[in-house]
Amino acid sequence: MKYSFESRVRFSEVDENAYLTLPAMINYLQDCATFHGEEGNVGVYWTAEHKKMWVLASLRLEIIEYPKFAENIITSTWASGFRNFIGYRDFTIERPDGTRLVGGKSEWVFMDRKTGMPCGVTKDQIDGYGVHPELALEDRYGKRKIRIPEELREGRSFRILESHLDTNHHVNNGQYMIMSQNCLPPGTEVHHLRAEYVKQAFLGDEILPCVAEKEGVYTVVLKNRNSGDIYFIGEFAG
Repeated sequence: MKYSFESRVRFSEVDENAYLTLPAMINYLQDCATFHGEEGNVGVYWTAEHKKMWVLASLRLEIIEYPKFAENIITSTWASGFRNFIGYRDFTIERPDGTRLVGGKSEWVFMDRKTGMPCGVTKDQIDGYGVHPELALEDRYGKRKIRIPEELREGRSFRILESHLDTNHHVNNGQYMIMSQNCLPPGTEVHHLRAEYVKQAFLGDEILPCVAEKEGVYTVVLKNRNSGDIYFIGEFAG
């Protein structure tokens, strides 16, 4: 089934120009996906009981227009397919009149909490979400894999705090956007986003942010300061 929820952009979700921030936008999409799971009785509570979890692997967005403060919006999502341990999910944010503001595609990995390894998507999950390949958005959002530039400028490292974590006890997807935006020049307006979630970050991990810019496209890499393991790669363009 397709799942949608209506909302009104809150003052706490906007920037100094009264537009919805990118991290808040990611939270809308993530909330919509989790609400979808609860609607089908296979969401946060089901996965916790069955020692499973969905982990976001990649997200690709086209932001046509940023919603403004107090604007009414409708956020929608649906599962466009499943394959082995992968779930494919599309998103839109629209005005009530159907004007699309945001469109995007994502890939999620179904994982066993005990082993920390991917596992096959269960029939309960597929039936709970439904599958709608006929609704799949045209894939014009770029490739999933992001090439890391050779020259990266290192920023100041920081540690993961409890406030960064979600119910899976690793860093929340929206938090990576906040961390990445801190690496971009002030006022950077992102209209095309590719995000690759490579490895889960946990409480106490020390993150080293790195950034490169070429022709107005910024690549942000968040990695472990000590081991060099990469947690997140983001590509931000106007």
